[in-house]
Amino acid sequence: MLCSETEEKRMLKDNNCITCHMPKNGSIDIPHVAVTDHYIRKRPVEKRDVSEITAFLGIVCYNNDNVDAITKARGFMEFYERYNPNQGLLDSALTYLDMDKEREANEKQNRDYVRIYFLLNNYKKVMEYATSLKPAHLTDAWTAYRIGEAYSQSGRVAEAKQWFNRAATIWPHALDFQNKYGACLLALNNIPEAKKVFQYIISENPQYGTAHTNLGFIYMQEGNNAMAYDHLNKALQYEPDSKQALINLAVWYHNNRLDNMAEKVLLHLVKKYPDNEQAKAMLADLAL
Repeated sequence: MLCSETEEKRMLKDNNCITCHMPKNGSIDIPHVAVTDHYIRKRPVEKRDVSEITAFLGIVCYNNDNVDAITKARGFMEFYERYNPNQGLLDSALTYLDMDKEREANEKQNRDYVRIYFLLNNYKKVMEYATSLKPAHLTDAWTAYRIGEAYSQSGRVAEAKQWFNRAATIWPHALDFQNKYGACLLALNNIPEAKKVFQYIISENPQYGTAHTNLGFIYMQEGNNAMAYDHLNKALQYEPDSKQALINLAVWYHNNRLDNMAEKVLLHLVKKYPDNEQAKAMLADLAL
C-alpha cells in the first residue's frame, strides 16, 4: 500500500504501553498498541515497470517543454519514493524548490518542503515549517499527517494530535490516517474517542486488522474479556502474522489464567520472529 505520494498508505509502528496489575516481573503483563508504518515499503523495479520509468524520466520532453521548478521537484520526489531511494534525488528536489520559494510558501503551503524533510527523517525541519501553518487552514492530508508524525516521533504526541486529526478530517476514508489519529488519542489516554475512531475504521473495513488489534487492547483495559478476545482473533484472522496481535493475545491468555495457551502463542511468535525480544522476555516471565 505504501509506495508513493498517491499510493503510500502505511506509517511507522509506534508502541504505547499501559501496564496491567498482575504479578511476576511484568513482561507478560504489558500489552502494546500497534499502529501502522510511515516509512515507504520499497519494492524492486520489475520488467513491467521499465516503460513506466522511461516515460517518467521523459516527462518534460513528452508533456511540457516548460515545466516549472516545483513540478520538477515533485518529479524527483516521486521517483525517489517509487523506484530509487537515493538521497541525491531529494537534493535535486530541494534545489528546484529553492528556485521558487515564494510560490511554494504562498500557494503550496510548503507541502513539498515538508515532504522532502519527512523523507529525510529530519523531523526538526518538518516542525519548523509547521510553525507557519495552522491545521485548520491546511488543505493537504499528507502534509498534515507528515507534520503529525514529525511531532509524534519527536515525543510531542499532544502536539501531533491536531495534525493527525486534520489529516483524518480532510480525507476521512483514508483509514490509515484514522488509525494513526486513533493511536494518538490512545497514547494520550483518551480511550473513549480512540475507541470511536477504531470502531469507525471497522465499520468502513471490517478486515482492517490493526484496528481490531487496537480495539482488542482497549477492551482488555476495560476488562471486557469477550470483546477483547473477539477483536484479537479477528485481527489474526486478517493478519495472521501480526506481532502485536499475537503479543496482545498472549497477554489476554495470561490475564485469564491460561498460561499454557499464552506460551503456545509466544512460541509461535518467536519461531516466526526469532529476534523479537519482547516475546522472549514474556516467555521467560511465564517460566517463573
